[in-house]
This record gives sequence, structure tokens and C-alpha cells, in this order.
Amino acid sequence: MSDTAEAGTGGPGSTLARLRTERKLSIADVAQRLKYGARQIEALEAEEFDRLPGATFVRGMVRGYAKLLETDPEPILGALEQRYVPGEISLDLRAKRVPFPQGGKRRGNRTYLFLSILVFIAVAGVLYEWRMGTLPLAKLASTKPAEQQDAKSLPAPASAPALAPASAPAEAELPVSPPVVAPEKPAVAATRAAPPPNAPAAPGGEGRVRMEFAGESWVEIRDGEGKLLMSQLNPTGSRRVVAGKAPLLLVIGNAANVRLTYNDKPIDLKPYIQIEVARLTLD
Repeated sequence: MSDTAEAGTGGPGSTLARLRTERKLSIADVAQRLKYGARQIEALEAEEFDRLPGATFVRGMVRGYAKLLETDPEPILGALEQRYVPGEISLDLRAKRVPFPQGGKRRGNRTYLFLSILVFIAVAGVLYEWRMGTLPLAKLASTKPAEQQDAKSLPAPASAPALAPASAPAEAELPVSPPVVAPEKPAVAATRAAPPPNAPAAPGGEGRVRMEFAGESWVEIRDGEGKLLMSQLNPTGSRRVVAGKAPLLLVIGNAANVRLTYNDKPIDLKPYIQIEVARLTLD
């Protein structure tokens, strides 16, 4: 019986484990060749998918594992689809106290129409009272120009006559010695070299990563201190910007569908891709 036929009879993890044993490979050998952790390989073979980061990441692992074992990955992926069904996300908006109109769509439309009419009547009444001058603010605004005009019509106070400066006493004439001129020192102009444009951030500085996703991709980013900045599945057509302390460590699934820019400088991911996953460090 061929490997392809046998792959459809068991689970994806047990099938990969059996084929690995037949090839006389250890988990450490597989982890080293695929650039995954040994615990991730163990979780995949044990079909403990909750220990792995997302459905796209699991599919990429299965596809790369099958290619390493020189077997067709499609039957194993089919078995994965039957066994690994991500949990549905339920969101109860009533628990968040989000108001819902009662009585259906037609009743809600009538309520909104009634409220709109009341607001329109209130605004019209305020405008009418404003134009008639019955509001206190309107009266105050109308009296201010008159007060300012009365203040301008008052005569300005007479200015006091300017006092003539008293004549200074005549200074005694003293002999004037020739001035001593110090030798001039040549001026030294300090020049500062301008930093080159789009220079990469120095180690330990701030790094800014911008990603555009042409396809679904899982991304994990950690900063120079090992702090997790991002770990999520990104849908097709989305964009993400992440900033942190350099160097930044990136793991990108389905990297061929990701356009990456670091500190406004495009980064080619092709040299870093191994079996659809790119691993790189940005200084």
C-alpha cells in the first residue's frame, strides 16, 4: 500500500509520525530541518492543535512535514480538515449592554422617525427665540456692540505735557589713550555630517515594521528583550504596523503573500523563506 493511500486512513499527526519512523528520523531531526521547535513537532504528531498558533500555521507545518517525508501532502491535509475544526467565536452583544430596539425593524424605524421630529422641533424653537431676542444669550450679544460704541465715543484723556530733558553737565575733557586691539583668532566652523536618509535603526533603537497581506498569514514579532509585540492571524487585504525596541525577531507564515517594510525600507523575504515560513531578525 502506498504512503498516499495509508495517509487517508489515520489522523494527520499519527500518519506523519509513522512515516517519520519508517524513514528512521527522530523528532529532533525533523525539527532541525523544518526550523520548528521539537515541542511543536510533538504537538503536531499528538494532534494537540491547541498548542500551535492558528490554523494557517498548522497547515503550513503539515505541508512542509509531508514534503520532507517525500509524500503527497493533500491526503494528510484532508484528514486535518476533518479533525481540526477551530472553535467558533460567539459574541453576545447584550452582555455588553448594547441597546437593541424592541418590536422589530418597522417599530424601530418609527421610533427613530419620532425622535428625529422632536429634535427638529426643538432646534426650530431655539432658532426662533434667538431671532426674536428672547433668549438671554441673544440679549447679551445685542447689548455688547452698543456698550463698545459708547466706550469709543468718550473723549480720550488729555495727555500730560512731555518734560524736556535736563541738560547734562559738561564732561571734563580727559586724554584719550589709543585702543588696544587684540589679535583676531581664526573662526573654526563646526560641521556635522548629516545622517544618510532611510538609515536602519541602530541596535537597541526603535524599529518600525509595516506589513501588507495579499493572503492570509500568521505573524509573530518579539523585540530585542524578548517581549511579544504581535502574535495573530492576519486576513487577506489587511495591513499592520508594529514598533518596538530593536532588534526585532519575526516569524511569518505564508511569507510569499506578505509585503514587509522596516523603517520605511522594503525587505525582500525570499532569502528567508523555508517551506512557506520566513524567520528573520531586523536590527
